[in-house]
Amino acid sequence: MAISMKHARARLHGVALLAACIAAPLAAVTTGTAHAAVSGTVVGWGANDWGQSSAPSGLHDVVAVAGGSRHTVAIKRDGTVVAWGDDQFGQTNVPAELHDVVAVATGESHTVALGRDGTVVAWGSGFDGQTDVPAGLSGARAVGAGAFHTLAVKSDGSVVAWGYNEFGQTNVPAGLRDVRAVAGGYAHSVALKTDGTVVAWGNNEGGQCSVPAGLHGVVAIAAGYAHTVALRSDGTVVVWGDDNVAGLSDAAPKLNNVRAIAAGSGHTLALKRDGSVVAWGVDVAGQLDIPAGLRDVMAIGAGHFTSLAVRSSYRFGGFLAPVNAPPVVNTLRAGAGVPVRFRLGGNQGLAIFASGYPLSRMVACDPGARTDEVERTVQADRSRLSYDGGTDVYTYVWKTELSWAGQCRRLVLRFADGIEHTAQFHFR
Repeated sequence: MAISMKHARARLHGVALLAACIAAPLAAVTTGTAHAAVSGTVVGWGANDWGQSSAPSGLHDVVAVAGGSRHTVAIKRDGTVVAWGDDQFGQTNVPAELHDVVAVATGESHTVALGRDGTVVAWGSGFDGQTDVPAGLSGARAVGAGAFHTLAVKSDGSVVAWGYNEFGQTNVPAGLRDVRAVAGGYAHSVALKTDGTVVAWGNNEGGQCSVPAGLHGVVAIAAGYAHTVALRSDGTVVVWGDDNVAGLSDAAPKLNNVRAIAAGSGHTLALKRDGSVVAWGVDVAGQLDIPAGLRDVMAIGAGHFTSLAVRSSYRFGGFLAPVNAPPVVNTLRAGAGVPVRFRLGGNQGLAIFASGYPLSRMVACDPGARTDEVERTVQADRSRLSYDGGTDVYTYVWKTELSWAGQCRRLVLRFADGIEHTAQFHFR
């Protein structure tokens, strides 16, 4: 009975509906999620027949977002959850007692949330048992959802799955351990292990479970209707599955500096380190039509035919004089203090940088690059940050080293929302 009702819903939508995408935990820096101290607003595009792309008016302080078939779910900085869109099966009826949530995942018409204490709560359509959280499940580390099934990573690194199982998508491979994240496709499941390898099972008609040989160094995963996406630690993206459905070869091989990924039914999103978004694949409802001017994005999500972004409250306005942004190379004497000036759209306090940043890396010098002399340097015995409320300008005085003479270096400002901005320097 549950299967026949499910198939009736699929016929109503005109296609076999998507696999849901996961929104990574707030503090899981390895998956590229934003620092919990920074939040933003939701921007959506693509299908909006149930209002799934239109965030509620006034919604702010969002840190993560996930899309289902026709509904959307967001986690706020305080750990509460907001949902909107289609509610035919109660998938947007967030339980009143739900709080301190660190991750959410969405299926066709159900939602699952992970609490900071490791508890798992699911609501919405349960025709196939996808909302029946196994008794005794506690201490979970991560959650994921397919169209009609749900997954969780237990405290010991093992995986438990429940719900619709026609293609074996809930038959967790024997001996699977050391898992850190899971994702669900329409009828397949994917697990990311702590060693950076990937395991997939379930429906493999499009090759979505055929993990590329030698794939390693993976830090995040996502799953679509018939494709699977992996983000590697070097910022590159690997995609496999049905190319006819997802346009796999359209963009992924050309990408770098990616920090997060998301997958819809037949499209894929990538969030780059500079806060920009790239989309490719199926575009039947405008889900690839990234809004003009969209920038400062700190998190992404995807639904069936929708794309979602969390735009950071940090609005970087570019480098101010005397520093130029790439492709210009700034030239100066080694050992000087460089006043690196910028705006963030208001006073954001002084804890604006990610841990360990700013930093600089030596890079190869380009003799053909356009250069510009840094007209003003300062004496500095150390690097320091200040904010001038009168001009709304931050100044990071960067103390350079005498030993850098003859070197070219890239200064990297990674902010607490995970977004990076860089400037190039040549020291003499």
